[in-house]
Amino acid sequence: MNFFLSTDLVIGVNEALKLQNHLAPLSIKKPGIIYDANMAGSLYFQEVLKNLTSAYSNAVVYCNEFSGEPTYAHLETVAEFFRSNPPDALVAIGGGSTLDLGKGIALLMTNNVPALSLKGFPAGVNDPLPLVTVPSLLGSGAEVSFNAVFIDEVEGRKLGINSRKNFPKKAVIDPRLSMTAPLESVIASAMDSLVHCVDSFGSIKHTALSRIFSVEGFQRTFYALQQNQLDRAESRLDLAIGSVCGTAALMNSGDGPTNGFAYYLGVKHSVPHGLAGAIFLKEVMRYNHTHGYEKYALLNPMHSTPSPREATIELLEQMDELYRLLRIPSLVPFGYGKGNVAEFARNASEALKGSFSGNPVEFNEESALAVVSQLT
Repeated sequence: MNFFLSTDLVIGVNEALKLQNHLAPLSIKKPGIIYDANMAGSLYFQEVLKNLTSAYSNAVVYCNEFSGEPTYAHLETVAEFFRSNPPDALVAIGGGSTLDLGKGIALLMTNNVPALSLKGFPAGVNDPLPLVTVPSLLGSGAEVSFNAVFIDEVEGRKLGINSRKNFPKKAVIDPRLSMTAPLESVIASAMDSLVHCVDSFGSIKHTALSRIFSVEGFQRTFYALQQNQLDRAESRLDLAIGSVCGTAALMNSGDGPTNGFAYYLGVKHSVPHGLAGAIFLKEVMRYNHTHGYEKYALLNPMHSTPSPREATIELLEQMDELYRLLRIPSLVPFGYGKGNVAEFARNASEALKGSFSGNPVEFNEESALAVVSQLT
């Protein structure tokens, strides 16, 4: 068994106001700061940024106005900005895309190569600049992962830059930074956590230790969403812990069909990754259950029956209720119906064989068709 997580983690209300204290042990003299443009109107974020730039008057600040998930071309543009006034570390504040952008910049600052040359799993690269991540949404887990997602516009695929050297040195998670985010973004990000937890739980590469994180992450996130009180700091803390647990589990096991479907739909229709995964999650779970997989019962601590099969059915019924509450859409709004689901299933299967192979029961093009047919 192997398990790894390499980021120093701080979680707490108002911790972002003390970012300069968290940077001090890293001996940072001149940080580069990347933040989401949509945070600029938040009074709390303004206070956070003011504190940080007051402590580091020489900080190099970049506002990320790029909408959607970053491309390699955008990564190159931002890298050139920082190369013109090089910092000695980076602080990324925002959603998963901005945190991933921070990882890419940190690596490019010490490796003067085209961004595309680092796609996939680059070997032999220099250590990146130290990176501190401060998430404004809770669910992607980008704050503690080594993966960084980027889109290759030529190939129309999400490929990313995935190196264990990408691990942030520190993650500072303050739920107050997420309080002004649109509710639909909060929900989509939380659903991303559920996808990570379920995919890693069922992965054929899971371990006893990774499953501890899968279960804890799922239960905290699911409970917070069920309570429908996401305006409470306590709920946001549960989402924060769920995010870290789900990502830790995923890194130490592997993904499955849900995450694969999400990547495909996200690229084809610019659907936020968390929402894209949510669309498929429940039906992938139901497919696995109907094909003999009953271990999802372990995700349901409040089940009223000792039978794994009945406990799984109970959990899926709760999922149905949650989807109605959160108004998770089907594939229909994205232009899919009975006439073109076979094409979707075929294309997704060709592109995502790796994700499909991680499923706890055999999952192929026929399986994909069965799942997407339930969503039209």
